[in-house]
Amino acid sequence: MSIHTPNHPRKRDRTAHRLGFFGESRTGKTTVSSLVADRLSNRGQVSVLGEASNIVESGTMQRPPASTGLVIRWTVRDAEAGIEAFERLIDEIDTAFVVATPDRLASASAYERVADRTETDIFLIVTRFTESDRERVRRFDGPEVAEYFITMRRIDTAIAANRVPSLTDWTVEAILIEALQPERLDFDAALNALEERRRSIVNIEVDDEASGADIVQSVRSHGFLADFFNCNCQCHDGHVIARVSAVGR
Repeated sequence: MSIHTPNHPRKRDRTAHRLGFFGESRTGKTTVSSLVADRLSNRGQVSVLGEASNIVESGTMQRPPASTGLVIRWTVRDAEAGIEAFERLIDEIDTAFVVATPDRLASASAYERVADRTETDIFLIVTRFTESDRERVRRFDGPEVAEYFITMRRIDTAIAANRVPSLTDWTVEAILIEALQPERLDFDAALNALEERRRSIVNIEVDDEASGADIVQSVRSHGFLADFFNCNCQCHDGHVIARVSAVGR
């Protein structure tokens, strides 16, 4: 997948980030919200609002969260279905994700029109995706795609049992990368942008986790916060997200 430049200027507090998941009924919105909230529980403190809170509890859950190095508090809001919920909550979130199935992609356009009137970044998450849908999704003129979720029976089974699906071969980190900083920079440009305060957060593409660890250490040695994120890109293994600390802003 590709990571894209956001549509809107950023309005968020970098020490806290509010994700909103929206869409029509029966698109898998709660499933996606639960997967993201569960992943975030390994990256720090997460609050879960909406139906997903019945599956993933707020706080540290059953395991202590690992330090991400970014020191970000997350809120995941699994909104009620429909455009009305989006219109009501749009000022309470920093990044919106519209969840849609391949046969209901057109529904995402209405959410994008609302987001265009605000400073909220919006991305598309496609559920029940199959290879036969790839060209249809590619042609869709709507929000940029953040992630695909392939149809799997174990996903539906897990959600029906009020538990998070186990998808060991997948990553939802691409969603977090999109939310924090879609635009990529090379290491030197990213470091210069932080040092000159032209940006408060940067995204550095890395070949593998080992090189990512070296970059994280280097960025931190310059006094910035940083951590490695996996991704589903085909040409590399991950990204380093780095930001100016609250004290240094």
